[in-house]
Amino acid sequence: MALGLWQSVGMFGGITKAQWHKARQALAAVGLEGFEGRALGNLSAGQFQRVLFARLLLQDCPVILLDEPFTAIDMVTTADLLEVIQRWHTERRTVVVVLHNLEQVRAYFPRTLLIAREPIAWGKTAEVLTPENLQRARRMSEAWDEAAEVCRLSEI
Repeated sequence: MALGLWQSVGMFGGITKAQWHKARQALAAVGLEGFEGRALGNLSAGQFQRVLFARLLLQDCPVILLDEPFTAIDMVTTADLLEVIQRWHTERRTVVVVLHNLEQVRAYFPRTLLIAREPIAWGKTAEVLTPENLQRARRMSEAWDEAAEVCRLSEI
């Protein structure tokens, strides 16, 4: 988790007391207070995902990219991590999350880019996740044929 401090510490730098304090605060923010001494291999999938979020908190980035961050974790962990994402929204950070759970998208993300092999719609979530757009995305996904000429990417 302290790898989140990499940018400020570097390869051979030591971690200061203030940085350790910040790391402990990040663990507490994701519900892992007291886990500082645990080995990563001894964590559950949900605990490990929480550690990854704590590392992101330490990095303090203005743009955060998450690819299916709630896969294979329990509902309590998901809810806790969604709260972290909500905090990032209020801090005016850009949070890009790849999700397939449309209910989570509707509940937690104010803007949405709907993609099905190509962009379908972009904008306010309620205006993007319409039955028409979702049907179009479903048809495009179901019609995908990698062998079809139109489905192959052209070489650059």
